[in-house]
Amino acid sequence: MLVSRAMSTPAVTVTPETSVKHAAELMAGGGFTVLPVVDEAQRLVGIVSEGDLVADRFPRDARWPSDRRVTAPAGHVGDVMTKRVVTATPLQDVRELLTHMRSGRVRAVPVCERDAVIGVVTYQDMIKVLARADERIAADVRRRLAIYTTPGRFTTEVQDGTVVLTDAKADRDEWHTIRVLAEQIPGVVRARVVAAAQDGD
Repeated sequence: MLVSRAMSTPAVTVTPETSVKHAAELMAGGGFTVLPVVDEAQRLVGIVSEGDLVADRFPRDARWPSDRRVTAPAGHVGDVMTKRVVTATPLQDVRELLTHMRSGRVRAVPVCERDAVIGVVTYQDMIKVLARADERIAADVRRRLAIYTTPGRFTTEVQDGTVVLTDAKADRDEWHTIRVLAEQIPGVVRARVVAAAQDGD
């Protein structure tokens, strides 16, 4: 499945000049864990996370004395953002991206097209795809296959995201293409094609 089918769009972004306070309000209001940081041309220049925003925002409790010198907290996103960012493209494979996210311990990735941020993909986005109802998945698979082949040729059954397509024609030459088409539908975990039972079998 392509990243474009899993990402949230449009992306909510901030600029380096955005105040830390306002960025925190955006995160709290939208339930975001990160916000892409863009310049005037909407090109990605960094990313700011929950941890970046809260790092120096809480004064030490007076009951816990410290010799550490107190400094003024950062005022703007540009002061706390991370400049090195893992990005994705809309046509990237979700499975490939997921591997990078897990190995790099990245929770959210900006999706860019021609250097402009067009969306964000997170684990929560992927969970929403995974949680799609089997009935909706089956309906989408039927619509997709109806464009490619004779409507009604395949009987579609979906159980926990696994799709079983029964081919009335039993024409194995097209099964690979049919399986690939089905597995592009959001929520499909795996697809397989089988031949319809013949009379007398």
